[in-house]
Amino acid sequence: MLGVILFTIILFFYSIVLLELWDKINISSEKVNNILSSFKAFFEKGSIRFIIAMAGIVIGVWNFFAPDFGYIYGGPTILGALLPSLAMVLSSVVIYPGVVEILNISEEEKKKYYDFINKYRGVAGIITLVISILHAVLHKVVLF
Repeated sequence: MLGVILFTIILFFYSIVLLELWDKINISSEKVNNILSSFKAFFEKGSIRFIIAMAGIVIGVWNFFAPDFGYIYGGPTILGALLPSLAMVLSSVVIYPGVVEILNISEEEKKKYYDFINKYRGVAGIITLVISILHAVLHKVVLF
């Protein structure tokens, strides 16, 4: 259960980073605006995005292939963390789209990839948020 809670918190955090909520909040308080602008500056750094993306990929892959302890709770789950793991890996790729630079593909394909990522960044954030909520509500199984 602790793993589900931690994974849900991480998915929620990634959805906030993808949705860039600090740009959408308008509060008249100068202190809050300074905090929000510092969040924005922190998460716009390429190195921070790279670290978050690599951590998300590792956590998503680990969660998918981790030992399944569902049998303790009345029967083993089959791919119980499929969607949360996919959401984590895909949101990580969207958070730091520069990961495509290590692949040997043409510049035209890279441009298409970057255009796609920029166009659907918000949708990826919403999907990640919905999957994190489903993972929290259903505890161990999301659609499997």
